Amino acid sequence: MAVQRVEDPRDPRGYRELRSRAEMRKLLARKIIEQEMECGICGEPFTDCNEIVPDHIDPKGMGSARRDDHPDNIQAAHRRCNLEKGSRRLR
Repeated sequence: MAVQRVEDPRDPRGYRELRSRAEMRKLLARKIIEQEMECGICGEPFTDCNEIVPDHIDPKGMGSARRDDHPDNIQAAHRRCNLEKGSRRLR
């Protein structure tokens, strides 16, 4: 499974996307560039590439039963910012 499309009538698009780890790494690399090397949560620059993780802008709670890995729902973030945010939506 690279990118799996899951039909979901509750989603405005009518579907959700689930990405493999490899596809998520590719998307994260693209997001880092799009965000000009800044955290999507705190806005501070990234200084350690090992501390950059994907953050779901609209999280679906713990366990990710309704996870959506669509590019519009992913941003690059510091690991600590993502952990502090938890499963809350900030925007």
